[in-house]
Amino acid sequence: MALFDFLNLKAFHKERAQEVMEKLLKDEFIYQLKQDNTLTIQSSSGENIVTNAVTMDKKHNSLIVAEKSPDGVLILERNDPVTVITQANKNHEVYMFHSKVRNIILDSGDILYEIIIPKRLEKGQRRKDFRVNVDSPSNIKISNSVYQGQVSNLSTNGVLFTVDGYWPEPIDGSDALVKCNIDMDFIQLDCNIQVRYINFEPYPGRRTFIGGRLQNLLPQQQHHLEHYLTAQQRIQQRNKAELKYG
Repeated sequence: MALFDFLNLKAFHKERAQEVMEKLLKDEFIYQLKQDNTLTIQSSSGENIVTNAVTMDKKHNSLIVAEKSPDGVLILERNDPVTVITQANKNHEVYMFHSKVRNIILDSGDILYEIIIPKRLEKGQRRKDFRVNVDSPSNIKISNSVYQGQVSNLSTNGVLFTVDGYWPEPIDGSDALVKCNIDMDFIQLDCNIQVRYINFEPYPGRRTFIGGRLQNLLPQQQHHLEHYLTAQQRIQQRNKAELKYG
């Protein structure tokens, strides 16, 4: 009997600890949404959809997100399986969960999705590579395309750039932009870009954000890029130390 009671008590504490961890993760998830409500939704077909959380429905334990398709076309359907991922916090951590679309809401022409929030959430690292914002003049040209963009930020293996207006050519998270030339005042790169992210900002911005992984860099260019980013990281660390310790 004593052994049975001990096992029951052990199981109770394990279950209780699991409940506490689930609540902590959910609280962290909600806090992250308050800091940045941008979400990436991965559909069952592998498409990445960048959207925004509008509100949480506590009664039904669900999340209401806005459709950001410039064409106003439904991307998801009711009961579609999805993976929801937050933006990375200051520690490069993201929160995610696997769920499905409970309902589709049409609100004055806007499209909203209701997605069930499960009990189990996950937390993981988004990226560990140092990334620097690019404020100096820059230009990115894509072979066989009339479109050019400006670099927003850069890491050892990734780039985010903007193009004025809506990008009209078919592109998704599995496409590669080939023979790209990135020209900045401190470095020049020739590479392919494996697209990982695309988002259209409507009026008044009217521009397209495209992010991806750098591929096929020449060894000399890769070395030059790593050297530049290392120097920038040291400058940022020194500036933070000066602000903290005066």
